[in-house]
Amino acid sequence: MKNMPTLLAPAGSMRPFLTALRFGADAVYCGAKQYGLRAQANNFNEAQLAEAVRLAHAAGAKVNLTLNIFAFDGDLPGMISMAKMAHEIGVDAAIVSDPGAIARIAREVPGLDIHVSTQANVTNSETARVYRALGAKCVVLAREMTFDQIEAMVREVGGEMELETFIHGAVCMSHSGRCMLSSFLNGRSANRGACSQPCRWTYTLTERTRPDEPMPIEEDARGTAILSSRDMCMMEHLPRLMNSGVGSFKIEGRMKNELYIGTVVGAYRRAMDAYAADPKAYLENEALRRQLRAELDKISHRVYDTGFYFGQPQVCGEAVGTQQEAEYMGYVADVSGGEALVEMKNRFFVGDALETVTPKGSEKLIVEDIVLDATGEHVGVVNVPNTLVRIPCGDKLEKGDMLRGPVRNRA
Repeated sequence: MKNMPTLLAPAGSMRPFLTALRFGADAVYCGAKQYGLRAQANNFNEAQLAEAVRLAHAAGAKVNLTLNIFAFDGDLPGMISMAKMAHEIGVDAAIVSDPGAIARIAREVPGLDIHVSTQANVTNSETARVYRALGAKCVVLAREMTFDQIEAMVREVGGEMELETFIHGAVCMSHSGRCMLSSFLNGRSANRGACSQPCRWTYTLTERTRPDEPMPIEEDARGTAILSSRDMCMMEHLPRLMNSGVGSFKIEGRMKNELYIGTVVGAYRRAMDAYAADPKAYLENEALRRQLRAELDKISHRVYDTGFYFGQPQVCGEAVGTQQEAEYMGYVADVSGGEALVEMKNRFFVGDALETVTPKGSEKLIVEDIVLDATGEHVGVVNVPNTLVRIPCGDKLEKGDMLRGPVRNRA
């Protein structure tokens, strides 16, 4: 195996950011209040970004800031000011898609590393060299590239700059995210951070002479819904990724909550570390590999496939539709004296068997008691989300861990 790749995690706000660090991310990418492609995330103001950088550096991790909109002339001065601010507070790199913005940031903020966004659609080594000449240190490859193409590109330019590739998460229905559908339908540009995700909407088909007889377009075992892509999952192909020479593995999900981030980052972190420590033992340990892959089914996701790594996407499993095998039950705000202070997310009862979600993995936790933190009252269930409760946990939980449980029928 070549050098250990970086595990790069997303964060749309501070709690997912802290979760990414806690669960083993080597770097976290996030957005400021402007100029990124996730305008609907909470994102970070200057003070929050400075605190995130401080915490990441204290943990030995890096912070990358997204400045990857398709910029107009009026955007460039503000993008440069944002890049200067980011550099001053210690941000490690800016993720940029616009060639003009890349050139100006490299010229006017020379100390800030530049990573070329996947929005730039880099699919060959000559394009990568063009961006390197502009000042880029890393290229996030287009998601449409196959393993063979990626490995060939590593051989060609891997010694000149770092290459990064997505390994998990949602995939846009358009080439590397260059989609105009949202702009066309409701004036919200996906290329400027305001995508309303119309590719995920439910559509009907109408025949022109029968306008009052709409026909639903449904998903079945032979394919997905019209327009909507599946989610990428490359856990089962981690060994080839680890030996590909790619320098950074990127997880998609700046709109996701901390349970999603912790679950995905934790699973890939444990897999990467186990393979790096002993590749042969990892390959022979089918139980571990199945366990880590199963973790990724616990979170809400669309059907998994392998993206374009093997050419046409290969579906992982037989199920269809959006699915999840577990529900977010609570975030551990603190632990003291064998009790966890839990911010409840979904209803659970005394006697329920929940699962812990920790950087080391998960184990069963029986809810033996529920105490309202505000009043000290012992209750059998709490129905109001975000209520703070205390539950016995022994030594199974620490601050920043989470709880999950079976998905309940809310009908």
